[in-house]
Amino acid sequence: EEVAFTTAPLITLGCIMMRKCHLNTCPVGVATQDPELRKKFNGQPEHLINYLFLIAEDVRSIMSGLGCRTFNELVGRTDLLRPKAHLKE
Repeated sequence: EEVAFTTAPLITLGCIMMRKCHLNTCPVGVATQDPELRKKFNGQPEHLINYLFLIAEDVRSIMSGLGCRTFNELVGRTDLLRPKAHLKE
């Protein structure tokens, strides 16, 4: 199975979402190969590690509430899905 962590990890490293990644002009040096722009990068790997540990903790909490220990136990378990109350008709 897959899990997608879209922009949140980039934000933890200092991305300000300028949408210039493909232009090699990232103003904070996250997504560039230009040595001058790379000098502006202040991100710390520890910030990303902490973020991922917090996500893992939340996932473990949710999974234990569902009675599952692994992701594989969740595959195909549509009986665990419930609509949000405010979306019910």
